[in-house]
Amino acid sequence: MRMILIGIVIFSILFIFWSLRAPMAKEKRRRRVKRERIDRCIETLGLQSGASQEDINQAYRDLVTVWHPDRFANNLRLQKKAEENLKEINAAYEYIRSFYGWK
Repeated sequence: MRMILIGIVIFSILFIFWSLRAPMAKEKRRRRVKRERIDRCIETLGLQSGASQEDINQAYRDLVTVWHPDRFANNLRLQKKAEENLKEINAAYEYIRSFYGWK
């Protein structure tokens, strides 16, 4: 009887530990995924991880100047490519801004 009671106590402790561990692991995984996405967005702007807000803003302005579709008004193929690139750049910049809470 005593062994059964000890087994139940051990099982209960392990169950409690496991149930507390699962949400922490999920939160850690979620933070890692967000960090990876931020790094990809920063790389989209041509910068390395850890870039300052000023560097990010400047890189964004430079890329918008380079890839603005109006620069390719005479060539529809390049204009479409510029639109696609600009959409990607804008999405990356907006995600970075929302992640850091910049205005």
